[in-house]
Amino acid sequence: MDLQQLKFNRNKLLTDMSTIAGKPWSTESRAQFDQMNVDVTNLESDIQRAETLASLNAKDQQFTRSPRPQVNGSTTDETSVEYRKKNFSEAFRQYALHGRAGLNQEQRDLLTTSAATGGALIPQLFNDSLTMARKFYGPIADKVKQKITDKNGAPVKISLGNDTTHGLTLLGTEGTSSPAETDPSFQANILGVDTVTGGLVKVSFEELEDSAFDLDAFLRESFGMRYARGLEKAITVGTDSAGTPLPNQTAGGISAGATVVVTTVAIAEGLGWDDLTAAYTGLDPAYVQNASWVMNSTTRGYLVGLKDGFGRPYFQPDPSDNAPFSRILGFPIVLNQSMPAMGASAIPIIFGSLADAYMLRTDGQPSILRLNERFADTLEVGFYMWTRIGGISLNAGVTPLVSIQQASS
Repeated sequence: MDLQQLKFNRNKLLTDMSTIAGKPWSTESRAQFDQMNVDVTNLESDIQRAETLASLNAKDQQFTRSPRPQVNGSTTDETSVEYRKKNFSEAFRQYALHGRAGLNQEQRDLLTTSAATGGALIPQLFNDSLTMARKFYGPIADKVKQKITDKNGAPVKISLGNDTTHGLTLLGTEGTSSPAETDPSFQANILGVDTVTGGLVKVSFEELEDSAFDLDAFLRESFGMRYARGLEKAITVGTDSAGTPLPNQTAGGISAGATVVVTTVAIAEGLGWDDLTAAYTGLDPAYVQNASWVMNSTTRGYLVGLKDGFGRPYFQPDPSDNAPFSRILGFPIVLNQSMPAMGASAIPIIFGSLADAYMLRTDGQPSILRLNERFADTLEVGFYMWTRIGGISLNAGVTPLVSIQQASS
């Protein structure tokens, strides 16, 4: 199914959900609404995959050099999309089959081998896939501020200043008084990195030797999604994907760093329009211009079903729009599946400027190691991805993020 059809199906479901929400609820309509919400979430994932492929294909077609002359006078375009893809895939397959020793010089250039680890850095095409995965599967990682360092791993000092309490003061009669000293307040934090892994992927010898098996695409899909979702979890709650706190991530992530400005009246009442407007008004105006809503897809599905006192849905969708339910009060919604689900004492919604609230540090590009002999007895080869990341809150005294917390009962 093509991208436009996927978007059409998603938008139609969202519109149907809004129609259902505009009528009195029944057991049947609730079940139908909930199933539609699940279908929307699945379609969102399919759309993200299709957009990732479209972005990569568009990038590949942006630049093509002139054909290189051959000895016999003929030409072959050795920098064409097809040629580069074929060469890259063959180089990666040879690396997978034979390890570093199996690569010629041209293939080593494609893979940028790393003598220090005995493995290979992820090549450019692979790295583009990880970037796309961050955008579509873990979009929160591209919304926060970025700090990129070059494989040194050394702690970095981050200085934060706060001058919000100072403005203009009346100066007494000239020559009779001096202005008071009003220095900004500063604080410094150290931002380190943690070594994290995308886990291990095993591929059988038979698959490696099968020319029809696209090893490049398989590893890109496997590691790309793990990388994106891992970053999302680290930024949102400050842990790895297994729930272990990361020493060099802000404790609790952006969820804990956001200031609670409204607590709902009772858990049974869910979230209401007044809660959303209270979050909007509770954010410092300095951060409103670049603000976003952050929530998971289930919470968004719940909000689609909200109605005002006259039984009208809060959201008036435009079926012709690519993302008809992508904004609240004019501010974009960033879907984040690591955000807590709605429930007692949960914080399901954050609002504010992500770039002013949090800094993500990535140290060098992710690396892949080929495990040659570890799984030889089962006729398999292992591929192991690792990278180094860190994160820190940029809150210097006036929080760039606010949140809505649900009542405890």
